[in-house]
Parts: sequence; structure tokens; C-alpha cells
Amino acid sequence: MADINQKNYSNRFVNPYNFIHLPEKKAMAYGETDRHTGVIHYTITTKTPLFVPNSSSETAFKESDDTPDHKSYDFFSYTELDGKKRYEGKENYHVPVIPGSEMRGVVRNVYETLTDSCMGLLNEATYPVKRSPARFEHGLIYRDAERNYHLYKASSQAEGTSDNPQYEMPPAGYEKKHNGDMIKDAYLLKWGMGGAGKKKKKHYHLLSPQSEIKSVVLTHDMIKSKLSAIVSSYLDQPELKKKSKEKNKIAYEEYLEDLERFLASDSEGYFPVTYSMLRPGDQNVYLAPANYSKEISQYNLGTLSGEFAPCKNVYCPACDLFGHVGETGQGSKIRFSDLYVEEKKDAVDYYACDKITLEALGEPKLGNTDFYLTKPAGNATFWTYDYYVCGNRLKVAMGQIRGRKYYWHHQKVNMFKVKPDRLNKTIRPVRKGITFTGELYFEGISEKQLKQLVWIMNSGTEKLGLKLGGAKPLGYGSISCRVNSVEERTISIESNQLVYKLESKEYNAVNYENAEFSTTVKEEFYKIAGLESISEDIEITYPKEIVQKNQAIEKGYQWFVGNHKNPKIGFPKKREDAYIVAALPEILDKDITMKYSESAYKDSKYNNKDGKGINMQRGSNQKCRNNDGNRRPSGKKHY
Repeated sequence: MADINQKNYSNRFVNPYNFIHLPEKKAMAYGETDRHTGVIHYTITTKTPLFVPNSSSETAFKESDDTPDHKSYDFFSYTELDGKKRYEGKENYHVPVIPGSEMRGVVRNVYETLTDSCMGLLNEATYPVKRSPARFEHGLIYRDAERNYHLYKASSQAEGTSDNPQYEMPPAGYEKKHNGDMIKDAYLLKWGMGGAGKKKKKHYHLLSPQSEIKSVVLTHDMIKSKLSAIVSSYLDQPELKKKSKEKNKIAYEEYLEDLERFLASDSEGYFPVTYSMLRPGDQNVYLAPANYSKEISQYNLGTLSGEFAPCKNVYCPACDLFGHVGETGQGSKIRFSDLYVEEKKDAVDYYACDKITLEALGEPKLGNTDFYLTKPAGNATFWTYDYYVCGNRLKVAMGQIRGRKYYWHHQKVNMFKVKPDRLNKTIRPVRKGITFTGELYFEGISEKQLKQLVWIMNSGTEKLGLKLGGAKPLGYGSISCRVNSVEERTISIESNQLVYKLESKEYNAVNYENAEFSTTVKEEFYKIAGLESISEDIEITYPKEIVQKNQAIEKGYQWFVGNHKNPKIGFPKKREDAYIVAALPEILDKDITMKYSESAYKDSKYNNKDGKGINMQRGSNQKCRNNDGNRRPSGKKHY
């Protein structure tokens, strides 16, 4: 990593995550017949702050009282929290515990990667959704008497006035009408969705059926799953949680309710939509509730993952070891105990700070195909899960997912002063340098499987880390694992009786190669799992403007807006003009950094800061610790 650590990257950042490529073929379960039973004793040490929530209360701190719908969590412990109580002050700290299930999930993910196994936790039924560069046309779904569905082109007539504030008053007589209701021999589409901005729009439209698009094949389940997913993707947007967007939220909810009512009926009828097709005569069609909307892929994640989707009947090494629920279900051969602090001290001394409000973190944004998909070969300028653009020509082809998602390790975690709101969370994290002890019990596994588990649980000896808990993109959850000892159960006959004993076994010589891990993924794994792969002088952050460098992100979507701006024509109005300026670098690229975008803001609030966040090892919103872990004197804020 000498190159990235030595160059000047003052205007560049590293995205928090990247992907380890999938191998050409999934491995099958091992055939060894030897069997071993016993326990691995190991420790983990936090290399950055760690947070695992105690979900018995979502209102652990007073920030939940001060801000409506704001969630706050204490660290996990064996204390059942009272949702009516606020756990402020020194007397309300609890000794942290890490649930064994947390470690199990982390180790399974790594084991899947290093053994070329399936992606066992993949939500394969999910269809990726992304914003479409195309303008959708008006349409009507018609259900005939036999409950067959057809798509018709439709003409549109706007209703109402455009001089009223957005959503203020529907046209007279429309107050109690629903999407799909017949008015004037046409069918109502209530466009309460989207922002009006400076341009006032008429939000009520009457759609009249024209000619049928006979090539399109529609089914009840397809309409329900795909059109509902588009509307739900809007409802999931954090912006809709803001009070100013409440009417947008109501409009989407109403459209979804009206769609469900239409699909539940047996009678003939029409329902308003917009539609778009990649090519005339296609069977597949994109459906949406508005002209400028999103498109849902024709492929779900299971299809996109190919043979690396969760195993069904032929099983991989990970499913064989961790268990599976397919046609021939099998229990797990390993079990993780809860982890306990190694050193006994006052509960308050395990924590990095009293509490801290985090930046808002959302769900994975699969629509960012510039990050989640591999760029097609050739001179492709834009690509999605269903098609790509090359030479201003649209090519229909299934996208290629990049692989398994991993997060880079931060050497320094900056904590920014963030105001609590309904989108973010306030937490109490364990500090860096705390060691926990735990046991991994194994039963009836082969020596090969045992060596592989030992190597993963001892990977800290090679300066490799695992990621545990929440807030990984912000640098939380880096841990170093070390094996203390391995004990194996032996059975002998003494005095005509079976005697079970635990005997210590030496596994100090286990390395990546003699554990027989994948040769394909080694280099990528070592780089992204390296605790020192990224210099602490380079900001690890989601994309943002240069003026927000070393600051909490606000309006991070602006970077992606600029990244889709066609250098010749600006923002595209059709798929053929769509453009991706910069794609996520590969893990093994010499330069894995990306460029901050130029500021889209003139707001002085971005220009009057010193550019310094709060180092997690220095402080937080409340009383926090110095690098040596000692608590600061009260009375002075360290922001």
C-alpha cells in the first residue's frame, strides 16, 4: 500500500466499501471423513469503537425525548432496559457483552468468501431499483373478465389549476376520489408525488385508454411485486420522514393502497400507471406511478448472483459447516458463545464516551450501479442491471454484480457533532482497545475445516481485521482476533469405561495456504481486511463535495447527481444519453481513491469550520476519552 500512503490525496477519498470478486465456480462441500470435536478459545480486541445495540429499548437516552421519532441505544448487555427510563450518568452504565450470534455472522461471511461458497445471507428475492434516465409514458393496466392483465397506451388530460401551492386543494369534486376512479369516461391519476420546486404543476390527470401494447406480458404477481417495489422505494427514502415531505409520503401511500385495492378485485377495471420499454416489441416493461421515476430490474439478486445464490440442494463448504435449511436441512456444526470483557473494571471505563449521535446511515443503495456493478467490457458509458450504453446505443444485457461487499478499516475514526433527528441514532459505543474473550465450539468437523476456523479466528496475528456490529461505514467495528488455545475432545477406554477428555492441540503453524483457502480471493481479501491498508491521512467516506471534507455528510446524493452528468449534453433525457463519469475502483487498483466533487453549495455554514471532526479517541458530543482512555475533566467541550 506504499503508493496510496505516500501520495498527496488532499482532494480525494476512499469509499467505505468495496467488493471481493466472485470466483468462476462455486465450491462444493468437502468430502473428508475425519471428525473432530472440541473448542477454540479466542479473544477479540477492538481496534476502533464498537457498537452492538441493546434492542430492549429504542429510547435509552434523553435525545429520544427531545427529538420526535429519534432512536437511541445503549450497548448490548444482559440488562433488560426499561423503555420509560433514560440511562444518563455514571450510575447507568452496564458491562458490555457481545452476543455470539454477532460473531457467527461475521465469521460465516469471511468463511463463505475464503472457501468460494455461496452468499448464504443474500436476500435473493430483492429486485434492484434505480432512478431511470428515460421519460415514462402514460398507460393504463386493464384487467379483463378472465382476470388477465393488459397494458394500454393512454392519453392524458391535466385537471385543476397550477397557481395553488403544491397539494393544497384538489380540483372541485375530486376530494374523495382514488387513483383509478372513473371521471368523465377516463381514469384518475393523482400525482401528489415529487417536488414542485419553482415550477407549479397540475397534479391530477385523467387517462383515457388508446391502443393495447400486445407484446407486453403482465401478470397479477408481476404487477404487485414490481410496481409496489417502485412505490415502496420512494416511501423508504429518508427524506420522506421529514415533516416538510409529509404530503409526498401520503400521496405514495395512497397510490399503493389504491393499487392493492385494484389487484384484490375480481371485476374488470383499469388502473393508471406510466410505462417504459427498452425496445419496441419487448415482452418486459418498466412500470411506475409518474413520468420521471425509477425502474426496477428484470432480474432479482438471486438471478444476478448465479450459482452463488444461497444453496438449494447441492451445498457449499459454508452451508455444510454453518448449516442450511434447504430440501435436506442440516444443523450447524459450530456454536459461538457470548463474549465477555477480559479485564474487570468499572462499567463506565469500557466506553468511548457517554453517547454520540451518528450520521444517518441508510440501507444499501443497489441503484448506484456505478458502484455495485462491474463496468461492461468495451467503451460503455452507462450500465444497469438490465442494459448498458455504448457509443450512444443501448445494449440489452444482464449486469454483472461486483461480488461480496466488504468495508475498509479506519485507522482513525472522526466523530462529528451531529444534531439528533428522526433519521439518525444516538448510541453508547465501547472504546478502542477493549478485549473480549469467547469460545467457538465445534462438533464432528474435519481437520481441514478446523484449520480454516483457527486461521480466521487468529487472523489478527497477520494484522488483518474483521468488521463487527453497526456503523461500519463510519469506521466502527474493526476488531482483531487471536486464538489462545484449541482443545479437542478425545475418547478412550479406561477400566472398561469410555472416558471423554479435552486435550490441547497445537495449531500455531496454520496459515492461509495449508488451511486450503481459495487462491482466487486471497490478494483482495488481504488488502481490504488489512488494518493498515488505508492511511489515516485519507478520509474514508461516502462520496461528497470537497467543502464537506472531514465533516459530516449533508446532501451526499449531490455527488451522484454530478457523476451522472453527460459531459457533452448535461443531464440526460433518454437512456442512450445516460452517463457515468467515475466508477468505483477495484480493490487491487493501484489507486483506490475517488475525487470529491466541487461544491454545489454556497451556504456559508460549510465555509466557517476548521475542517476538524471529533476524533473518537479524543471526544464526542458528551464527555469522552483521551487516547489513553482516561476521561477528560468536565466543563470544556471538545468539538
